[in-house]
Amino acid sequence: MRVAVGAITRRRPEGLGRLLESFARMQRPEGAEIAFLLCENDDESRVAEVVDAFRGAVPEPVELMLEPRKGIPYARNRVLGAAMAQGFDFLTFVDDDEVVEPDWLVRMLEAMDARGLDLAAGPVLPVAPPEPLTGLQLMVLNQLRQRSQRRDVERARTVGVDDDGGVEAFTGNWCLRLAAARRTGVTSFDEQTAESGGEDSAFSLAMRRAGARIGWVPEAIAEETQPAMRLSLFYVYRRIRDQERNKMLLKDRSVAKRLWFVFQRSLEMLVVGAVLPVVVLSRPEQGRKLMFNATRKAGQIAGAFGSVFGLRSRHYAASADRLHVEQNPGSGEVVAK
Repeated sequence: MRVAVGAITRRRPEGLGRLLESFARMQRPEGAEIAFLLCENDDESRVAEVVDAFRGAVPEPVELMLEPRKGIPYARNRVLGAAMAQGFDFLTFVDDDEVVEPDWLVRMLEAMDARGLDLAAGPVLPVAPPEPLTGLQLMVLNQLRQRSQRRDVERARTVGVDDDGGVEAFTGNWCLRLAAARRTGVTSFDEQTAESGGEDSAFSLAMRRAGARIGWVPEAIAEETQPAMRLSLFYVYRRIRDQERNKMLLKDRSVAKRLWFVFQRSLEMLVVGAVLPVVVLSRPEQGRKLMFNATRKAGQIAGAFGSVFGLRSRHYAASADRLHVEQNPGSGEVVAK
């Protein structure tokens, strides 16, 4: 069994370093031949030293590719293409702001084998950044954690009833059987999503439509550090808005269905707006949760309504770079090592 452990990165040398350290510590599945396929999405390498240090710490081959075309799907396709060309059986992805549990790869591959999965995903648990957080940032982080936990419990139920197939597999914690990709003809990520994001949702949906078996692996755990800059209600709104735009396009919802969705969420927002001041004053903890949920609903409304007029997500456009790359604390400058 040959396994390519993949990751892409863009101007996150510290995050990538933490991820690679977790790769170095992780258990190796018995009988597996492992190689690490990394791709830097930039016009020049800023992580070569980080990767060289990792290369010296592990016995397996480590390949670093450079993809100058800016966009997540371009970098993912470089890794996917390399894994297929080199004859690997499985390809995994985790993000460069995550770390994996020591048994992550063992658990993922055990599930792929035991359940005959073609594509799988596992939990990504939000964790705090190292710097101190404000009360509002802590509230957002706690709400993200709670939502993540509820979603993971719901997905884990599909395993208990042997209901693989309906789970959406996100590349934050992801494993693909490459023979299944060849069989279904789903052999690349949609490069038209370079600015919008959602390339993993589109890939997962295409696999499902082609009859692939897609499952959730609750034991294969990764953790994602949440940058303080993104622990804001504005970012929550922006992310949900952009995700909703992607969802409406991917699922090809009719205009009538989109407007009905907007109408439903708007009614819910009216109810929330009416009770929010009272709840915030009388039950602060519930009030914070309600405020977070109201922000999410506002993002859903804006995203669905905008999609009616052809507005697309630009979540990863150049103008949003500062939200997705590391910065020197206090300077606002992008870290470049």
